[in-house]
Amino acid sequence: MSRSVAELSVPADHPALPGHFPGQPIVPGVVLLALVHDQARSQLGFGDGPSRWQRLKFLRPICPDERFRILIDGDADAFRFQIETTAGAAVARGQCRHAGLA
Repeated sequence: MSRSVAELSVPADHPALPGHFPGQPIVPGVVLLALVHDQARSQLGFGDGPSRWQRLKFLRPICPDERFRILIDGDADAFRFQIETTAGAAVARGQCRHAGLA
């Protein structure tokens, strides 16, 4: 099992932000999950293809340009993740694994 840590932010001009609470945008959960998935692929070798997200919990929003960390523990078949602010406040957590097509 490997561990990966990345510090990121989502720029204020990201195309998903204008429609996600106009006037007070927050980063959509699906954008955060895409960043987690990208990190798992590049750092752990998690493969493309069908995957199953489990035990997802979003605890606080992330604003545009806000710095946050993605922590991932796992391997090429499955991983657990946590997203936290740079101050250590929990943002989201969950698990992902490969899943066959039903």
